[in-house]
Amino acid sequence: MKIKDWPAGDRPREKFYEKGSYGLTDTELLAIVIGKGLKNKTALDLAKEIVNRTGDLRKLSQKSVGEIERLGIAGLGRVKIISILAALEAGRRSLSNRTGKKIKFQNPEAIYKYYYPLIGGLKHEVFKVVAVDGRNTFINEHTISKGIKDASLVHPREVFQFALNEDASAIFLIHNHPSGILKPSEDDLKITERLRGAGDLMGVQVIDHVIICEQGYYSFSQHHLL
Repeated sequence: MKIKDWPAGDRPREKFYEKGSYGLTDTELLAIVIGKGLKNKTALDLAKEIVNRTGDLRKLSQKSVGEIERLGIAGLGRVKIISILAALEAGRRSLSNRTGKKIKFQNPEAIYKYYYPLIGGLKHEVFKVVAVDGRNTFINEHTISKGIKDASLVHPREVFQFALNEDASAIFLIHNHPSGILKPSEDDLKITERLRGAGDLMGVQVIDHVIICEQGYYSFSQHHLL
């Protein structure tokens, strides 16, 4: 039976309209994004299979298009996969509290709350530089490296060229640890010291380096490493 033939109260779109998003399960929300199923498989059936095969929406959001394609789920083509991942990414970005208001990073916890939804659950490392003014107000951000394995891949020239282009008074360094280990690695310590020294020469202060993972955050400044 097609979803359109179900009682109105059981159809995901109608339920969303009547109850809002909180009245729907993860699979029902996913079914709305999918839109249409197959001849013998509704969009809700397809959504249930996707969630069963991947674990949950969080784990699904961490997968690449190729990884999902390799699951070989009938009715789940590349266009649907991209639509699903785009919807999940939009949700993740909305959690970062990006608003039209000026954002100030007064402490490491503020950095964590802003960036955890964006990079906390990723399976690869991302190193970001955040430019701020003299009051720690957000100006812009730049991703220096993805999937970093070696501190040498984060070069001071790129970091401070970005900072100077943005007329930044100071910068924050931010990266995630997919391993879940909060303690900084030797490479983390080396690149932080290297960038701090370069910042002193360039007149751009490195305020903090914050490591983010699902277990919490580690602040270099709070541990007196900056």
